[in-house]
Amino acid sequence: MESYVINVPDKKANLVKQLLKELGVKISAFNSDFDSCEQSHMPNKETIKAIKEIKAGKGVKFASSKDLFSSI
Repeated sequence: MESYVINVPDKKANLVKQLLKELGVKISAFNSDFDSCEQSHMPNKETIKAIKEIKAGKGVKFASSKDLFSSI
């Protein structure tokens, strides 16, 4: 399956949604507060896993950026 990001003016959004629905196209709406670059970037499985680990408090913490780079 292919994915596309289409920027549609707010005034035309309902018309475009109706047309795509009629054509049987699955659509996902993005929050218009995001920058268009962010909209086209969907994290992969590895990144999603890393985000979940960090949110669960399983990440490694460093006192400074110098400590971080020293660990590499």
